[in-house]
Order: sequence, then C-alpha cells, then structure tokens
Amino acid sequence: MKLKIIIPIIAEEFVEPTRKEVERLASSDVEVEVEKLEYGTASIESAFDEMLCAPEILRIAGKAESNGFDGVFIDCMGDPAVDAAREVADIPIVGPASPSMHIASEIAHSFSVVTVLENVVPLIENLATKAGVDKKLASVRSVDIPVLELEDEEKILDALVSESKETIDRDGAHSIVLGCTGMMGVAEKLRERLEEDGYDVPVIYPVGLAVRYLELLDSLDLAQSKKTYMEPPKKERNLLENLGDK
Repeated sequence: MKLKIIIPIIAEEFVEPTRKEVERLASSDVEVEVEKLEYGTASIESAFDEMLCAPEILRIAGKAESNGFDGVFIDCMGDPAVDAAREVADIPIVGPASPSMHIASEIAHSFSVVTVLENVVPLIENLATKAGVDKKLASVRSVDIPVLELEDEEKILDALVSESKETIDRDGAHSIVLGCTGMMGVAEKLRERLEEDGYDVPVIYPVGLAVRYLELLDSLDLAQSKKTYMEPPKKERNLLENLGDK
C-alpha cells in the first residue's frame, strides 16, 4: 500500500517526525510519503485555520490517486476538508477524529477527548455529533498547550495525566482519545501513568488508529461511497489553479 500523509499546515518541523511516526505505526509493507502545505497556517487551532488550509489540502488530495497512492490520511484531529477531499478522489481518505471516536465509543461506555486549546473544544464536540457518537462523549478537555509547543514531552504528558484523571473522575469517561495528532510518542506513556494510579482505561492515539484503518479499507477494497461523496458539478473554478494545480 502506498499512503499519502497530508500535514495540513505549513510548519516544516512536523514533516520528518510525522514520517517516522507513521512508518513506526504502519505495517512494514506500507510505503509512506508525507507532504505539508505550501499555503495555509502554522497550526490548526480554530475553524478559521481549517478554512484557510482547506484549499491546499484539496489540491494535494486531488492529485494523490493519479500519483499512484492507495489512500490519504489528513493528519489533523479536526478532520479538515475530509468530506470535500472525498468528493474529488476514489481512493479512501480519512482523518483521525471520526474513526478514533467511533472506536472509543465501541470499546467503552463513554469517552473523552483531551486536546490542546479551549478553542478546539467546540470543533471536536461538533465532530462527535456529526459522527453520531455525541451521546457517548463524556467531555472534551484541553491542556492549554498550543500545537507549536508540544515538543516538551514531559510537560504535555503531565498535563494529559492531570486532565485525563479529571475527565475520568468528574465527567465519567471510560476511555481517552488524544485530541491532537501532534501529541506524538505519549499515548503509551499516558496509559502506563494512568494505570499506575489505578485508572485502567484505553488510551487511543488517533494517528496509529487512522493509519491502520486506512490499511483495513485498502485490504477490503473499500472507500467512501460515491452516492454520499459525489463528484462536484463541472463549472469554472480558479482557486486551485492559482495555488499551482495546473
């Protein structure tokens, strides 16, 4: 399987760590290519950011199939432009949020998402409603650490432990979903820290889950329905052309 990973931001520093992370999590026979945006924002932490990054996401996703890729992963917990990208491609296209929340709701009575900033909370709540799992969503909490400051592993891990305990004790969560794909390398450590303190709950890392989900879809020859994600009507459009899609 040849997999295109779209980092839907312009920050170069995420490219190599993301490539290594996906290669670690994917099956050994999966070929990975990571691409960031040329135009957009340094991180996605609001609906405004999502809209600014969407055109470039669509440009890259729209080319993936003709370039020989078998699937596309849009690497952001807001699932930015996933629906739109599915309209312009026949290969499976997924984001991390929806499949992670579905699995969390399947393996536990309830789940909470622990994300980066308070700005992101309404976006994730809306995604849970759209995915039809909002009744199992105990809460969405934030650690008040911006995406571009997630490199301090101990700081983010301590904050995740604290907020995870709060959402289990106060909100009734039975499983935890990490609410940002930039939270690399902490899922297992978070689970271990929680278990040491008597909290035996699943911790879902959306990147690993989404990549394996794409592998499953590919192995079963499944992709998004074209009755749901129909090809956009033909008409003049010049935005993507001006972004370099010539």
